Amino acid sequence: MSNLNRSREPQPVRFCSNCGERITKKGKFCVYCGHRLEEQRAEEAPPAPEVVRESAPLELADPTYKIMDPGDKFRDYTIVKLLNKDTTGIKYITQKGDREYLLKLYFTGSAATVNYLPNLKWLNNLESPHLTWVEEVNQGSTPPFMAASYVRGSSLAKIKKDNPERLTEALVLSIAKQLTKTAKTLHDKGFTIKDLTLSGIMLKDDGNIVILTSGINYADVDERQDVFTIGVILAQLLSGNVLYATLYGPERLLEQKFTYIPGVSMAFNKVLSECLHRNILQRYNSLDALKHGLKSLPLEPKGPVYTPKPVKHVPADENALEVLNIKTRVEWWFWLLLGVILLLLVLLLSTNFLAVVSGKKEEPLHFTNIFAAEDSTEAEADEILLNRNRLNSADTLRGTRRTPGATHREDPRKKIGDRYSDYTPSSYTPVRRGSPIPANFVYVEGGTFGFNRLKENLNHNVSQVGFYISSVEVTQAEWNKYMMPASVNRMGDRYPVDNVSWMNIIRYCNRRSQEEGLEPCYRISGSTADKVSCDFSANGYRLPTEAEWEFAAKGKSLTIYSGSDDPDKVAWYRDNSGGRTKAGAGKAPNDIGIYDMSGNVSEWCWDWYDAKYPSILTTFVNPKGPDKGSFKVVRGGNITNGEGVGLRLLTREKGKPDRGYPSVGFRLVRKGSRSDRG
Repeated sequence: MSNLNRSREPQPVRFCSNCGERITKKGKFCVYCGHRLEEQRAEEAPPAPEVVRESAPLELADPTYKIMDPGDKFRDYTIVKLLNKDTTGIKYITQKGDREYLLKLYFTGSAATVNYLPNLKWLNNLESPHLTWVEEVNQGSTPPFMAASYVRGSSLAKIKKDNPERLTEALVLSIAKQLTKTAKTLHDKGFTIKDLTLSGIMLKDDGNIVILTSGINYADVDERQDVFTIGVILAQLLSGNVLYATLYGPERLLEQKFTYIPGVSMAFNKVLSECLHRNILQRYNSLDALKHGLKSLPLEPKGPVYTPKPVKHVPADENALEVLNIKTRVEWWFWLLLGVILLLLVLLLSTNFLAVVSGKKEEPLHFTNIFAAEDSTEAEADEILLNRNRLNSADTLRGTRRTPGATHREDPRKKIGDRYSDYTPSSYTPVRRGSPIPANFVYVEGGTFGFNRLKENLNHNVSQVGFYISSVEVTQAEWNKYMMPASVNRMGDRYPVDNVSWMNIIRYCNRRSQEEGLEPCYRISGSTADKVSCDFSANGYRLPTEAEWEFAAKGKSLTIYSGSDDPDKVAWYRDNSGGRTKAGAGKAPNDIGIYDMSGNVSEWCWDWYDAKYPSILTTFVNPKGPDKGSFKVVRGGNITNGEGVGLRLLTREKGKPDRGYPSVGFRLVRKGSRSDRG
């Protein structure tokens, strides 16, 4: 009978300690991340232990986490009830003494979150009524945990779902002022609320808010990002649309212009538009500026309320024609105007009317053959334009001079109008010699090397011609000169630009090439990456091929990272960067003078990504990657990678070409020889 009762007892719930997903009772590997779990055969499983309800701490099994029941003990905290579980850990409401606490146990895979735990104790020094008291933080225990005072009240997310009528404009204004004041206090101490959502803010019965620790991060970010986050929260609270989370979600607001919220005063909408501008440079420049904007609003909404313009509908009843007074008879002057237009059109197409009227030719008006054969000059212009890259750029780069006395041919575009307006990504520009190689570009001597091989295989299999490559990653100052500023990891002219898409980098290369009088390398015939082709013989700026990137990163040595086997000497990565990008050339270069090819920001390459590449190489001289694909290659590792595989020189990653990724930037390449310098 005892065995029968034991079989009916509920089995403990298990979660993967690496990713936090729920796992099966007898699973050996997590089906979500592949993490190896504790091996235990069903027939060898020991009988289920009885629940311990003593003052001794309950040790959670590693690598799996078991849900604790009310009355269980974890250190000095008594479990009251399970609150919820997310991807970083499990939350409980607990009691210690006569006070209630929120206890969170972190999964071991939440390393990035766990690293911020010690900083949360600093919140207690701020003595703000809108922040929770952090009772205890233990980063080194198994599992890591954090205990903070439990706040009685309702989260804004729950109020928005169950009682949206409570969220009047006056209440939201009060919340906005408290939130802005607290965000400023946090920012002055190095904290940010950039990841805060409605579920991370509690509203107490007295009308005051409390920001939970789950919505606070320890990171030095631009104040305008916190301003944007506050704008998102306020817009979602004020919106009466059931799709408020989508219409006023951060992803959509960064792509589309903010639209005023119906039913909200124009003054409040104006403040929100200043918070939610897609361009970070056009938002309130600080939290103090936002505080001043909110202070100017009346405590009770006054003035006009935004109301969308009604859509006009055509009446469908029988008397509609009388109401609209529609005229059905065409006046005589319309036919006269139409006849004059047709007559002029016939004269233009079939006679020398324009030449006679302008007086350029002293000859009488006469008819011409409309269906005459194509003029040989136009056919010749076709040939000139279609071969422009091959003929003109080669002559210009070699410094060819015209033969004295030779007749200069007129630009064929002047004769045939806009027939070739889409030949290049922008307007037609004659080829010029352009600017010299920039001083921060390093020349990489041509040679042979082992593509995607290191010390384990020294056989060389690829030949690469020489080229110039930028010694540092492209900076924000260089990017902002031609493109809209990106939402970067760390703002500053000297810091590398990141979070930019492969497609926008292609546009940047062409714009910069044209501005400096160079021949653009890329031809863009559509809005997707498969519509982009590259002329590698052009002298403009472009992305390196994957082979060029690896050849430059190796330099003259075969080290694990670019320039050294010790990552601390040459790379900014997770263990030494504090999660923030650095200005270029902050670490030692490799042996040919190129910086940060390992770490700081990862770098886009030209090639399509194929997991089997380069083992499927078919071209061994200047390879340019597979002919097609869905992703583009990313190389080099960045500040989110730890020492090991992610940071290694040979690691290959991929990204969708139409979107940007945090901590992924690029560097530039130009063709040329060592004699082209200066």
